Amino acid sequence: MRDRLTLLSDLSKNDSEVLGKLASKGRTWIVGGWIRDGLIKEGRRDLDITTELTPEDVVKIFPNSLTHGARYGTVVVRIPGSDSGWEVTTLRTEEEYSDGRRPDVVNFGTDIVEDLSRRDFTVNAMALSYPGGDFIDPFGGLLDLNSKIIRAVGDASDRFSEDGLRILRAYRFVAVSNGWEIEDETRASLGNSLQMLDSVSAERIGMEFRRMLELPGSSRSISIMAEQGALQKILPGSCPPENYLPTGKLAVDLAIMFSNGGIPKEEAVLRARKGLKATNAEIRSLELLMNMEPETSLVSIGEVRRFHTAIDPSQKEDVLDYLEAIGHDRRAYVDAVERPSDGGRALVDGRILAEETLLEPGVRLGRLKDFLHRMQIERGLSNSSEILGLISEIDWENGDPLSWPKMVWP
Repeated sequence: MRDRLTLLSDLSKNDSEVLGKLASKGRTWIVGGWIRDGLIKEGRRDLDITTELTPEDVVKIFPNSLTHGARYGTVVVRIPGSDSGWEVTTLRTEEEYSDGRRPDVVNFGTDIVEDLSRRDFTVNAMALSYPGGDFIDPFGGLLDLNSKIIRAVGDASDRFSEDGLRILRAYRFVAVSNGWEIEDETRASLGNSLQMLDSVSAERIGMEFRRMLELPGSSRSISIMAEQGALQKILPGSCPPENYLPTGKLAVDLAIMFSNGGIPKEEAVLRARKGLKATNAEIRSLELLMNMEPETSLVSIGEVRRFHTAIDPSQKEDVLDYLEAIGHDRRAYVDAVERPSDGGRALVDGRILAEETLLEPGVRLGRLKDFLHRMQIERGLSNSSEILGLISEIDWENGDPLSWPKMVWP
């Protein structure tokens, strides 16, 4: 644990400029995650600032500020010569959260302790004055940080009823590193407050879930979520394997949890979209992974050559990570197989094939070309005459072209 007296040395020149201009007009503090993460290790991190100045006062100092959150006391400060933004929030109290996300009433205040009392967890309810560096920790956040404890500020049920996303934030904070635990009362309130997730958008849930999967202690978080029913709440039917270690890739981890839960590919895709607003790229990878037969995938040279040619590099990594995670590590074998030359480009095009067969443009000619391309890749051929000679292996005149193997993977 770092000495809190050294935290201000982490500030950049621009950070100090923003803080200095604010502090020259009113009392100003650094709050939240910047302090929490800074006490654990040095490094660049997002700076959250609280001040007694109103949003109007802040905009007078920084005219280029973004004010879309001013109603709730938040302004994003921008300064000339920098592409960064600094979130500055006026000291405030809040009342009623009818939508389970935002307060119905915001009252600007002047008391930093009262402001900290509305925050989610004690490790996020610490403040550092600027420029003096006075450390303010009214709820024991430093002690909990030292003990790796996630504890709600005040009444845990109240905190979760104010914003359902705090439920997922609790699970994510457990994943920051190994050894974190949720305090008993907070943990019980988590399990009793899962209905609040209905008020949280799929985009926000997906964002928190992705961030959690990427952290070192995500295995513990997934375990607690599964135990409390939170995982089923956002991803019905998902079932992590015992002692599961997430890969940090959403598509890969979803494929593992849905496959282990016996969920069909089509239903898994719908649940990933609905529950997490998975991106199109993530959905494509999820579909690819759930189409596979892991035990028999990438076990022959011909198939590996086709694998190298048919899918893009990011999907290749997803496939290899997926297979490794479920106990079928094929990476060394795949790396040992030489990639097709010329990027796997088809050496026999439609014009050449039409001249050879007298077929008219259409499905039959297209599928025959695709078949020859597949044979070229699988057999490592580099001569177009040799490839054309493979036509005799298929009934290209009378057979059903829709039954011919395509140049795809799997």
